[in-house]
Amino acid sequence: MKMITTNYYQALIDEDYEKAFNTLYLYDFAEDKHPVDGTTLSEQEAKEFYMKKIAFLKAHQYKLNDYEIKKIRYEDGHTAFLEMKLEVEHDGQKFQYAETVHIWEGKVWIMGEEEDPFTKYRDGKMNFPL
Repeated sequence: MKMITTNYYQALIDEDYEKAFNTLYLYDFAEDKHPVDGTTLSEQEAKEFYMKKIAFLKAHQYKLNDYEIKKIRYEDGHTAFLEMKLEVEHDGQKFQYAETVHIWEGKVWIMGEEEDPFTKYRDGKMNFPL
């Protein structure tokens, strides 16, 4: 869990968006679907959408500068969530945010706090208006 999560956040810091994309759990953002249903997009369509999201982040000068796994929380003995602390900057200002990560099907699934208004542009949510 820690290694997969570290790979994702480090890929963002390194601006290796292909690696970040490959470590993310992808799912459609729709009221009638649950995230565990995944995405209806092909891998190529999903990658194109993800890169459009990254272009949005770049337009806002968004950059992940640092991250830390603050805690691993176990829910029922075998389901775990990583509580993350992030240092990001966007539009010339630095911010600290918290978010929760779960590993689903061997990939990073960002869930939870939604403090960072730009989270949906770097996570695995697909199929929403940009």
